[in-house]
Amino acid sequence: MNTEKNQDPDGTRVPQDVTYYPLFLDIAELNGKTDTVRNLAAPQKSHNADELMEIAAQNDFSPFQTLTLLVKNAFEGHVFLTFGIPALTLFEQGTIHIDGSNDSHIEFTLHFMDHLGSYKDGFNRIRQQLRAVSPALNDIDFGSLLGFLLSSQLFKLPVSAISAIDINRFRNQTHKKNQISRFFSGPGFIVRQAIAEIEVADYIDVLYDERFRKYIIQLSSRESLLFQLRTKLMYAGDPTIRTDEELENKYFSYLIAKEIKSNSGKIKVKNVWWDNDSGSGENCDSFKENIRKLFRAISKNCREAFTAPENTTPAFDSARFFMDSNAIYNQVNVDFVDQFIQYQRLVNLYIRVFNTRKMNGLPVDFFDYTGLEQDNLPDWQMDEEAVQKMKLQTAKKISDLKEWRQTSFKMKHVFDGELSTIHEDYLKMQIQYLDQRIAEILTEIQVVMKSKSTGVEVN
Repeated sequence: MNTEKNQDPDGTRVPQDVTYYPLFLDIAELNGKTDTVRNLAAPQKSHNADELMEIAAQNDFSPFQTLTLLVKNAFEGHVFLTFGIPALTLFEQGTIHIDGSNDSHIEFTLHFMDHLGSYKDGFNRIRQQLRAVSPALNDIDFGSLLGFLLSSQLFKLPVSAISAIDINRFRNQTHKKNQISRFFSGPGFIVRQAIAEIEVADYIDVLYDERFRKYIIQLSSRESLLFQLRTKLMYAGDPTIRTDEELENKYFSYLIAKEIKSNSGKIKVKNVWWDNDSGSGENCDSFKENIRKLFRAISKNCREAFTAPENTTPAFDSARFFMDSNAIYNQVNVDFVDQFIQYQRLVNLYIRVFNTRKMNGLPVDFFDYTGLEQDNLPDWQMDEEAVQKMKLQTAKKISDLKEWRQTSFKMKHVFDGELSTIHEDYLKMQIQYLDQRIAEILTEIQVVMKSKSTGVEVN
């Protein structure tokens, strides 16, 4: 879901926000075509598993990199066969598709994970091929490994970036590691669905703001002015106020008192997500260190926000990414589920930052956030009843969020051309009406104050 793109000199459109690094870019990099941007418009060749295994062997890929390469191929094939969307479109537009006419969306990663059973035979062959190349993988739980690779979203990164990840961490699975796999494929799946909803709401807000910003700003300023003038008219009717100067003094005293009152008192924290009845409050502090390290990794990859010369417009908008990471990092948490949402949102942002830097030819610092998951996942037991409760809570919170942000309303007026025009005309009419009311109240104030100076009552 990218709304902004760079224009490459050869006419290629390059997204400013790369949420998925496709297989054809990995292959181009392996073939020494470092200037991959200029090859985007060319038809992308499809690969089968045998070809990719050979490519991996030629480039001395680790078993983990090889599996990632094959998973990318399977994911892109699933999206193309199911939705007719090629890898180039995934690169340009992201892994979330919005259907504005039906007020719905599809997150392709989740859809692929939800249909893994359809590719059971294919993944069994992949497992056999990998074990034939590396017999040491026989005692690795392939299902857990595959689920973890997908849930961690490592396959959205360049394959070259994950060369340091050791597949042996999945050897001789302990109870703890099996719990991790179950957690990230169960509750983790629910949380990823919630995050997709948040991203859609954010995206719709951006589109709506781009389409109607100038009208919303004008409406807001006029509504504020109208409220102020109504207050001023009320003071004008005060029999103790006889002159324009007295009216102005009284009115501005009111504005100052109102401003002081609005900026005093308790700091209000709006928590959109979870109440305290989550059943996991004892684990609130479990992910703090994970979140902190991930935030620092994003910040390190946004260094240009602090070092770039003033009055420059770099292709990589490090300041925007850094501010986004700050907004997520500073959100208020009340329980572990809140923290897990925060953590996964930072994972999404880290992937976007890493891929976008890569596409702009900037140095990248890889941070293995998956190691944090293995070392620090709290001992959080969830039976089927708890999972269902979490699912219901998530659905309700998402519904409340979308209602609060008017996502469905905005979506209709962004994607439907006729409704968009009608809405624009409606906003213009509102502005005209407010202008008329403002003029009328100004006239009323003048009439009231004139009557006081002449001694003639106004009916």
